[in-house]
Amino acid sequence: MKPSILNQDIFTAYTKEHKIPSFRIKQVYQEIFNNQHVDFAEMTTLPKDLRETLAADFPLLPFTVDSVIEDKKTTKI
Repeated sequence: MKPSILNQDIFTAYTKEHKIPSFRIKQVYQEIFNNQHVDFAEMTTLPKDLRETLAADFPLLPFTVDSVIEDKKTTKI
C-alpha cells in the first residue's frame, strides 16, 4: 500500500528525498483542504510534472469505498 500524503511526516521526508522545495508542502495541503481538490490533476498551482509524480507515488484519498447505501434523502459511503 502506498503511503498517505496526509501524513505530514511522510510527505515532508518525501519532499526532502526528492528535492522538492518545502513551500510545495503548504501548496499541496492548501489544494486539498482549502480548495477541496481530490485529484492531483486539479491542483494547477503545482507544476504538471510534480502533479504527475505525486499522483504516481501517493493516493490522495487513502481509503476505498466498500459500499454505498442510498435512499431518497441520504447517501452513506
